[in-house]
Amino acid sequence: MSKDSKAAQIGFASFLLALLLANPVAATPADAPAVERVADALVVEALESNLGLTAVQAGVDQRLAALDVARARFLPTLDLQLRYSEADGGRQIELPVGDLLNPVYSSLNALLAASGQPAPFTPIANQSFSFLREREQDSVLRLSQPLYDARISAARRQASYGYDAARYGLESYRLQLERDVRQAYYRWLASRESIEILAATLELAEENERVNDSLYRNGKVTRDLVLRAEADRLKIDQQLAGARSTESLALRYVNLLCNAPLTRELESAKLTDADLPRLAARVPRAAVSLEDSAVAHRAELRQLEAGVAAAGESERIARAAFKPQVALAVDAGTQGSDWDYSDQDPYVMASVIVRFNLFSGGADRASVRAARARSAELQAGHALVEQQIRIQVHEALSDLEVAEASLATASRRADAAAAAFTIIAKKRDLGQVSPAEYLDAQRALTEARLNGNVTRYEALAALAQVEYAIGGVEQP
Repeated sequence: MSKDSKAAQIGFASFLLALLLANPVAATPADAPAVERVADALVVEALESNLGLTAVQAGVDQRLAALDVARARFLPTLDLQLRYSEADGGRQIELPVGDLLNPVYSSLNALLAASGQPAPFTPIANQSFSFLREREQDSVLRLSQPLYDARISAARRQASYGYDAARYGLESYRLQLERDVRQAYYRWLASRESIEILAATLELAEENERVNDSLYRNGKVTRDLVLRAEADRLKIDQQLAGARSTESLALRYVNLLCNAPLTRELESAKLTDADLPRLAARVPRAAVSLEDSAVAHRAELRQLEAGVAAAGESERIARAAFKPQVALAVDAGTQGSDWDYSDQDPYVMASVIVRFNLFSGGADRASVRAARARSAELQAGHALVEQQIRIQVHEALSDLEVAEASLATASRRADAAAAAFTIIAKKRDLGQVSPAEYLDAQRALTEARLNGNVTRYEALAALAQVEYAIGGVEQP
């Protein structure tokens, strides 16, 4: 859609500032959960520093400059041209003035002589001069103004739509960046808590291995239980190494998105069971309304719509080849052998120029077909992306609902495993259960705690995906 002159000249920094102010992370409520507060701060940092976003911003600047170039086509141009030439040879212009006038002079002289008067007319020679001057200067100031050219208006509208598409592309990238930062931060928090769970479990496994080894040395158990305890400890060691690697990669990815030193430490935050319902309450749960909201707000669709409009203008530009072009040209300058600018040298010439292309080998019609095909391609792409967005919203909402439904189950599972482990540990101390049962209870507790930790942060990541899928939500 075409923009007025004033709106299009708004600086890009002002545009980005407006995006940041409109962003839900611009003002985090004072009583917001700690996880949300830290995530919002990281999102703001990424929006200010992300290298990918900077590259997209440069693309928007480029489109704005292209729009300014297209607008400039409406204005007159003023050129100064100076030329100095030296010529040798070239065509000779012959003027037979002698052949034309000498017979007349001879007749007049004869008549005058017959009457006793002197003959005043002398014969003259034929004249010749070079077509090219030996030295010549030409200084001209040329004013050109298009009067009618259908390409100019269409090109200006095309550039305006291109600028719109770039702006919507920036908004789309911004929303995707916000989602990626949140999900990466949640992944880092989940990895840290997994490390804490595994570290605590490792202490229990080492203690169990020590107890079993002592029982074996005192002839109370067989060696297989010692080996099983050792294998269980090594398994936890392996899980802990994997969790630490995941935590390191998540940390680096968050810092990469924020364009910060990759090993910079992040602020940690604890996620409580009460935080999740509060954060999820701001997202409506009607799938149809969410899909309609996404179609209305997703910047990708607005970007494609602007692309379709720009393709339509490309077709108009191609069709303009079949229309005439009219321009006004005014030249004011001087010509002469030297730059003395005498009174006889200056000149002014005004011209109206009409140009109409009669034949171009079919290239103009091919350009029209290409533009029409491009428009059809973008329209089909728009319809496809709309369907994909609807599916994306449905999938994200389903994932969130599954994660929320799993929270209570995961919490009860962890509580039950913890209670069972406490009972088994007391029985083991009393010698009422076998070490194998203790290992099973310990493994069940670890798995339940890890599952609860993953489920909580998966719910947060699913919430971030839903907010991205519907084009963002406003903070209460």
